Amino acid sequence: MSVHSSARVSDPGWSSENFMLGAGMVIIQPSTHKLVLVYDTQYKYWFFPRGRKDVGESLETTALREAYEESGYRATFLPLFTPTHAPSPPSNPGASRRLNTVSLYTITQWSAGRGRRNVPGEYMTSWYAGQIPLPPDAVHETGTGMPDEQTYTSYIVTYEEAMNRLQGLERRVLRYVWTTYLYTLDVYRELKAGQADGVDDKTKENVNTTDTSTESTADSRNVQAGRSSRYTSIVDSRVAQS
Repeated sequence: MSVHSSARVSDPGWSSENFMLGAGMVIIQPSTHKLVLVYDTQYKYWFFPRGRKDVGESLETTALREAYEESGYRATFLPLFTPTHAPSPPSNPGASRRLNTVSLYTITQWSAGRGRRNVPGEYMTSWYAGQIPLPPDAVHETGTGMPDEQTYTSYIVTYEEAMNRLQGLERRVLRYVWTTYLYTLDVYRELKAGQADGVDDKTKENVNTTDTSTESTADSRNVQAGRSSRYTSIVDSRVAQS
């Protein structure tokens, strides 16, 4: 198992009445290398947007909906070089080694039950990477959440600030998403410098049309803050896939 994952578990199983599926989103502002973090002014805690999947809704749609409802930003998916076990479809060979928007992390948490069906079970959340542009294109809206979410307010913070404010499993989610984001930035730089090997022409074309410059000194510090020895595991896993 990777350094980002928990130890393997024996083969559990849950009936439909004992599990919930949900999705969350880590929203990055690539132009500043900062993140959107939500604060609940009533219960005094910080978190990333997430929530339960509605009947008939895909996890991807859930992630986008929850991001908007809880943060007030209309985020879009952020393509990254994400190591994944998902195979490439026959219509798109090599897709698993290109920029993609698959979920990056999954967490499970025991739930004592909620709402009208107060039945305990496992709550499984798939996490995605999202993005917002700079203002004025990134418009923050208020009153977008459910009635019990009107105490939520959003802030744009650095990686270090987010790690200091988050608790529990969401710190692990952020660490992995940020590691993958940093790796993607480095692949961009290598491709633009003509130094990346084993990358197909389609990926090179996509990268050459994307603005991936690291802007100011402050922005560079935001990027460097998240670098750690765990960064190597992303590089190694992708090389192994190539």
